[in-house]
Amino acid sequence: MVRFVKPLVLSMSLFTSLAVVQNVAAEDSFAESKAAMLSTFNQSKQNSIDSFENSKLEYLAQFNKVKQELAKTWDTPELTSRSTWVQYSQDNTIKRAVNFETGKITVEVVGDNLTSKNIADVVQKQLTELQTETTAEAYKKDKVVTTEKPSKLVANNKMLPDVNVEALTKSATTSSVMQNNGLKITRVSMNYPKDNVAKKGLVYLPSVMEKSAKWDVKPDLILAIMHTESHFNPMAQSHIPAYGLMQVVPTSAGRDVTKRFLGKEQLLPAEVLFNPEFNIDIGTGYLNILQAHYLRKVKNPEIRTYLAISAYNGGIGAVARHFTDKTSLSALATKANTLEPEAVYLSLVNDFPAAETRNYLKKVYAKQQFYKKMLAVSNI
Repeated sequence: MVRFVKPLVLSMSLFTSLAVVQNVAAEDSFAESKAAMLSTFNQSKQNSIDSFENSKLEYLAQFNKVKQELAKTWDTPELTSRSTWVQYSQDNTIKRAVNFETGKITVEVVGDNLTSKNIADVVQKQLTELQTETTAEAYKKDKVVTTEKPSKLVANNKMLPDVNVEALTKSATTSSVMQNNGLKITRVSMNYPKDNVAKKGLVYLPSVMEKSAKWDVKPDLILAIMHTESHFNPMAQSHIPAYGLMQVVPTSAGRDVTKRFLGKEQLLPAEVLFNPEFNIDIGTGYLNILQAHYLRKVKNPEIRTYLAISAYNGGIGAVARHFTDKTSLSALATKANTLEPEAVYLSLVNDFPAAETRNYLKKVYAKQQFYKKMLAVSNI
C-alpha cells in the first residue's frame, strides 16, 4: 500500500491543482463576462445620455439662433413659453402673443410711419388668423419647433377656441414705445376670456381619462397640472428644458418614469415630449410615482396630494427637506402623518422656500376644484 501513497498524493494534488485552475478560469470568465456586460450597459447608458444631450443642444441652438435673429428687430425677443404662445410674421416685424394666464392678446408692429388704419388692418388680419388657426398650422409657423409635428389627436383643432373678433377689437388699447435700437413699436392689447382656456383642454379629455385609469391618478388633478403647466398649449416649452402639455423635464420626470416602468432609464428628447398623448402618459406616470411610491407611507390622501403637487414643481427632495431638514422620504411620511391636511397645505403655500412652488400649489389646488366640479357635472 505504501508504494501507492505517493502516486495517490500526487494524483490528488494534480486534481486539486486542476480544480483550482478551473475555478480560477471560471472566475476569470465570469469576471470578463461581468465586465463586458457592465461595459455594454455603461455604453448603452452613455449613448442614451449622448442622444439626449445632442437633442437638447439642437433645441437650445435653434432657440438661441431664433432669439439672435429676432434681436435684430426687437430689443427683447419673446418666444413661446409655459404661459404665452408667441408668433412672428415672416419678416419678424409683427408679433402676436397670447398670454393664457393673464388673458391678454397683444399685437405689436415695428415701424415708424404707420397710420391708424395700417395698425387696424394688421390687428384685423391677426385676429382673423387666430379664429381659424389649427395646431398643425401653429407648429408650422413656430420658429423653434419647426421640425416637430403635432399628433393626429390635436392637429386639426384650433389653437384658441371661441375667438370673438368684435369683442376683442372693442377691448383694444393702443400704445407705442421707442426701442433702444431706434425702431418704434406700436402695441395693441386686448382681453381674451381666461375661462376659454378650460375649453381648450376638453380636446385632451379622452387621453386624460385613459391615463387616469392606467396610472390611478385623478383626472381633475391631471387637468389641473396641465392647465397650470402649459394652459393646454402642446408647444409649451421652457429653457430648463421642459416640454409639452405637462412640462415634462427629461432629466427628472422622464428619467424616473422610464426607469421604473420600462426597466431602463431613458432621456426623452423634445420631439417625443411634444406629442400630447405621450406627454400626458409620462406626466401622469410621474404623478403615480410621487403618490404611490415616494409618498406611499403618507396615510392621508389629501396630504399626499398636496405633497405630490409641490414635488411635481419643486422636487420631492426639497419637499422632504422642508418638513424634516433632510431628504429622507420615510422621515417625511412620519412627520406628515402627525399633521392635519390644512396644516400641511398652509405650510407649503406660506413657508416653502421657493416662491414658485408656493404659488404653484395654490394654482393647481384651485384648478383641481374647478375640474372636479366640471367632471362631476359632465358625468364623465
